[in-house]
Parts: sequence; C-alpha cells; structure tokens
Amino acid sequence: MVQATWGAGEFTGNGIVRGVWTGADAKIQRCIALSKPFGYMHYIRGVGAEAEARFFAVNTVGYLHHGLPAVDWEAADNTAWGDTAYLDRFLSRYVRLTGVHPLVYVQQSAMASIAPVASRHDCGLWVAQYVDDAPTGYQSHPWNEGAYACAMRQYSSHGRLPG
Repeated sequence: MVQATWGAGEFTGNGIVRGVWTGADAKIQRCIALSKPFGYMHYIRGVGAEAEARFFAVNTVGYLHHGLPAVDWEAADNTAWGDTAYLDRFLSRYVRLTGVHPLVYVQQSAMASIAPVASRHDCGLWVAQYVDDAPTGYQSHPWNEGAYACAMRQYSSHGRLPG
C-alpha cells in the first residue's frame, strides 16, 4: 500500500508537494513492473469531503482498475475526525467519480462508528490494532484474529517482509 495523496492539494512538506507524495509513482510503477499487487491510499485531512475525493480520484486515475484504492481515516492531521458524515460524503463522491469502492483504513477503537459508513458504500474495512509496538513479520494467525470481521487487518506499524 502506497500513500499517494493528502487532503485536496493544500499541503506541502516531507516529500509531499501540493498534496501528492513525489515518491508514490516510482513505488507503484515498480510493483507493476514486477507484476506485484499494489494499493494506493489517500489521507483524509478534513479540508472538504467532495474536494478531497475529487483530488484523490484525479491524481490517481492512472492506477484505477490496476490497484486497490484505500482511504486513511484517522485522527492525526484530520480536522474532520469524528464526523462520520464527512467520511460518508467523501466515499459517496469518490464512488460516483470512479465507480470503485475503496478500502477504509481505521483504528480498531473507531471501527464501530466507521463500519456502518463503509458498509453503506460497499467498502471493506482495513483495521489496525496492535498487540505492541515491536517490529514483526508475516503472521498467518495474528493476535486477535477473528475477533471482528474486516477485509484487511494491520497488526503492526513496523511490519517487515523479505524481498
């Protein structure tokens, strides 16, 4: 999963220029060249749901139907955090623009409020919940597996895979 866009073009810093990470395309093109599946992600900043959805769609149009889009919904740097209507408007607009239903990334502690919104738009949940902060590799049965339904589980923020 490659973080590709932030907000609606208003943010520049840390390799992000006007809301687009300058390193994203190289990573994605490498995945394509190696025939590896990939995903691309938008970080919601709370600067306008419809504007952010359009920004994500326009700036990743070349990846549409080739990779898996995802939306990063978390508290840090997101003025809309806690406003599920904002996420609802974003998803509605993105699906209308692209015809594609993205994954919605959310921490497990906010899953109960976000799951109905994601479900309304036929979007899968990518849920993050960590047992600790230690680096780890692939686990076939990670901690808390099966405790709740999700399309994708993230069990480490320091995952390491060979290759």
